[in-house]
Amino acid sequence: MKIDNFLYGAAYYEEYMPYERTETDFKLMKEAGMNVIRIAESTWSTWEPSDGVFDFSHLKHMLECAEKYDLKVIIGTPTYAIPSWLAKKYPDIMAYGKNGHELYGHRQLFDITNPDYLRYAERIIRKLMEVVKDSPQVIGYQLDNETRSAGAASEATQKLFVKKLMEKYPDIEEFNREFGLDYWSNRISSWEDFPDIRGTINGSLSAAYKRFLRDCITNFLTWQAGILREYMREGQFITHNFDYSWCGYSVGIQPEVNQYDAAKCMDIAGCDIYHRMQDYLDGSTITFGGAVARSLKKDNYLVLETEAQGNVEWLAYPGQLRLSAYSHIANGASSIMYWNWHSIHNAIESYWKGVLSHDLTPHATYEEIKNFRHELMPLEDKLKNLKKKPSVGILVDNASLTGLDEFPISEELNYNAILRWFADSCHEMNIEYDLLYKEDLLCKNDDLESSDASDIDNGSGSDDSSAGNRYLSKYKLLIVPALYSASDDVLLRIKDYVRCGGHLLLGFKSAFSDDELKIYHDAQPHLLTDCIGATYDMFTVPKNVNIKFTLDKFNTGNIYPAKEWIELVTPTTADVWAYYNHQFWGNYAAITHNSYGEGTATYIGCYTTKEALTAVLTKICPIADIPMSSLCLPIIKKTGINETGKCITFYFNYSSDVQSFTYDGTDGTELLSDTTLTSGCNITLKPWDLIIAETDV
Repeated sequence: MKIDNFLYGAAYYEEYMPYERTETDFKLMKEAGMNVIRIAESTWSTWEPSDGVFDFSHLKHMLECAEKYDLKVIIGTPTYAIPSWLAKKYPDIMAYGKNGHELYGHRQLFDITNPDYLRYAERIIRKLMEVVKDSPQVIGYQLDNETRSAGAASEATQKLFVKKLMEKYPDIEEFNREFGLDYWSNRISSWEDFPDIRGTINGSLSAAYKRFLRDCITNFLTWQAGILREYMREGQFITHNFDYSWCGYSVGIQPEVNQYDAAKCMDIAGCDIYHRMQDYLDGSTITFGGAVARSLKKDNYLVLETEAQGNVEWLAYPGQLRLSAYSHIANGASSIMYWNWHSIHNAIESYWKGVLSHDLTPHATYEEIKNFRHELMPLEDKLKNLKKKPSVGILVDNASLTGLDEFPISEELNYNAILRWFADSCHEMNIEYDLLYKEDLLCKNDDLESSDASDIDNGSGSDDSSAGNRYLSKYKLLIVPALYSASDDVLLRIKDYVRCGGHLLLGFKSAFSDDELKIYHDAQPHLLTDCIGATYDMFTVPKNVNIKFTLDKFNTGNIYPAKEWIELVTPTTADVWAYYNHQFWGNYAAITHNSYGEGTATYIGCYTTKEALTAVLTKICPIADIPMSSLCLPIIKKTGINETGKCITFYFNYSSDVQSFTYDGTDGTELLSDTTLTSGCNITLKPWDLIIAETDV
């Protein structure tokens, strides 16, 4: 979806304020160049203070002020935080887990399949829409907020799960076999005997339930979208603020939501990207978060939440908010919205600070955000709706994430850690990437977004002319991290990609189990041994094990530590790029490379350092005909095509030091200074600064 004007703004909550100041705030927003606010998504108890009693006075006042100050509005449905009276009236709305019912207080601890919850949720959504549907300021709607299922496992919810299993496995004996339920006498002879899922020791059954809960979220968001579309005007959009796995900041793909499926009911994908600042700011989380958001609709996306000040340790150095904002744009964002406008004076997020601090007075953060926006305005038409066309695709997968949760490698090395190992190594080397899904590999023409279908190369050379194969042919290199769970169809599609001239980088713990996490009983990796030209049947946790690269023109036999996991790989037709440097494991390969059909497959059988992975990528990229940049972190380069067909290239300095480098682009214009750039000229960037080059494609 194309956004006509770049959206810049913040979340705003009049009802949270210690005193009435909405007009003051909206005036400050306009002075800062903001043009949009997000409102309404967390305030059910304000709109409905008691059962059936509605008060939308705050909402109406905000809409009136937004019209006065010409601020566009995105309305959020308020369903992710329920009022206390509703929990009291229907205690079963609170999610039921291993420790019984959740206690009321925190958001998103209720059961989104509960019929009482859904009935009341529909009522408040419809009441809200009656108030806002005719407002000229409302441009779009946000479904719920970072939706969760709270691990709901009530008797009623589990019955819904069993019903889904019965539909998929009409023969109960097939179900027993597929899930291996003879183990520890877990088999069932009748669906009425199905045990409480909370006690299962079967990883396949546990994973299937988690998949069911992800599907519940998809159904819930789709249901809400259907209600909204009854009221929406032409030109309005539906979005959702998808988030990420979390370790104090946004990290990897969200394990509780199938975002690929959930986004289908939306017009444009939205996301909440929270990243570290100060000496940790390197652009990697913005890059990864943007790639996830782009992947959902194969198009530009909205950043619906990111930090202004945020957590205490995130307070930005001067220049970092500006640099971060341009980083979002360089990755394809069509908006930047801060959470939130004002710091909150009560409750759990009191120290998650907004654009304004607790004194509600403009200071340094406001001034930098304001200055950035006024710098951007003259350039907006050149920078909005940038199209990204990376040569590298990274395959991501919720089922494999769940598989490695059920059967963990180690506490530190989970699926998202492996995924970010690959993604961040690419980022630091200035190898831009897309994310894609197993569904993309198996898609048909009708499944493709129109913006994506035009990019497909119809001449992949494959005997299988499916859209999935043609979709893959866009990428010169396909990186597949830890694809633990994969069907034969997916693996055969990957093989066909290589056979027809693609280049594959396959990570350890891949092709190990089927869709239900049943481990394959042939040589590992399943179906891919001829493609990678190697196999293995033993693996272990390394102790004092290094990997040593073989001597060739690319490196000098460097040695790197193996960590957390190694597979003892035996090559058949593959060349060995690295061996284990170890007294007993030294006869086994750590990294292999094989020619297969018209393409190549490289296999990494261990976890090691980013430096070692960089060495592998340095060898693969020339083979895959991917140009290698001479620049690397802290100088990060991002490229996109703008709406006039010009190439826009950003050069970021993610460091507190002055950085000098040779400009590697063609002759063009530097947009921030409106000066001429000449190929081969020297560029000097101040700390946390950037240049933007506009050139012909």
